Amino acid sequence: MADPELNDDEKIVSGGTLRVRHFVIIAVIAIVIVAFYLWIRSVRMGPGEGPPEGVAEVPEGSRAVTLYFADKENETLLTETRLVAIGKELVEQIEQVMRALLDGPEEGGVSTIAQGTRLLNAFYDSETSTLYLDFSSELVAGHPGGSSAEYYTIAALIRTVSENFPEVQAVQILVEGLQVGTIAGHIDAYKPFLVRDWR
Repeated sequence: MADPELNDDEKIVSGGTLRVRHFVIIAVIAIVIVAFYLWIRSVRMGPGEGPPEGVAEVPEGSRAVTLYFADKENETLLTETRLVAIGKELVEQIEQVMRALLDGPEEGGVSTIAQGTRLLNAFYDSETSTLYLDFSSELVAGHPGGSSAEYYTIAALIRTVSENFPEVQAVQILVEGLQVGTIAGHIDAYKPFLVRDWR
């Protein structure tokens, strides 16, 4: 025996119930999908997984770089790791690292570069793998002198470059846009310094 037809009120109730059922089904499916995604993510990462122990997370747009400074007795070079804001272009990155070096140490040690020295310009020749660093006159005029101090000035510059930019094979030091014969009278600075000789 066929069911009698529903009257108008019953149709409205039936249609409303159907809509509620559809909504509940869609909500349940959405919850299941979200739960499945979170479960997959936790399985891939592992419980509590983050950066390896002892490794700090580097803020976006920054890079951990190695800078070289002298010890307080001026007998050896020390390294200091620092987070530096880094641009996209190689020369821009080099300039940021050089400016961090010129700012001096934060963890002890002594800067090997005369106070007040500024980086005026940097240029990288990819054909010869040579980096040109143009400094203000304080690099020479403010240098304390002595063969040891001059050695550490050059070594700190070149090692900082080579540690952070392995593509650089030679470094030419300029002062106010010009080549200089020497920084403090002991080491020939007229030609580019080969990185391999200063490691």
